[in-house]
Amino acid sequence: MRHSQYTAISRGLAMRHPDIRHSEEQLRFLRILISSDPLQKQLDLSEFYNSLRNRLDLSDGSAAMISENYQADYDDNHGEFYAKYHHSAFLVLKYIDTSDYDARDKAIDATERIGEELMGAFIYELEQLGLVITPADVMQEAVGPIAGGFVGTRFNFMFRSSATQALTYNPDAFLPA
Repeated sequence: MRHSQYTAISRGLAMRHPDIRHSEEQLRFLRILISSDPLQKQLDLSEFYNSLRNRLDLSDGSAAMISENYQADYDDNHGEFYAKYHHSAFLVLKYIDTSDYDARDKAIDATERIGEELMGAFIYELEQLGLVITPADVMQEAVGPIAGGFVGTRFNFMFRSSATQALTYNPDAFLPA
């Protein structure tokens, strides 16, 4: 799986989920690239928080899906198989008055339900592509307030794919010496 395919799956789910209904006219899906480098990660998140307030259209109480890029690490079985482990996350957020704790709790409950529905669909989509993911590969947590009024649920997950072909030396990929 490559980044654009991963993003397309996430965007498609955000468009099809009735509590999100992302479209060009009503922006309810964002993607963010987050570096694993701690300093760069702070800059990435600062820019992201600023864009949250100005870009999402949640005025009707809808939710938004924010998809993070995946990071990958590789492993082998000391034989002929290489594996790629994709680590990623998405958030489901709602905008609330942060001084209303009952509204916060309702928003967290709603985003947890929406996120579980999205995660179930994501598991299905990945399995259709031959990738490996199980519910044991998923962790969720409540988040917020973010950027002044967004609360919700974050889903961290990992899925596996074969990297044998990608990591096998291919002399045709290089210019002659």
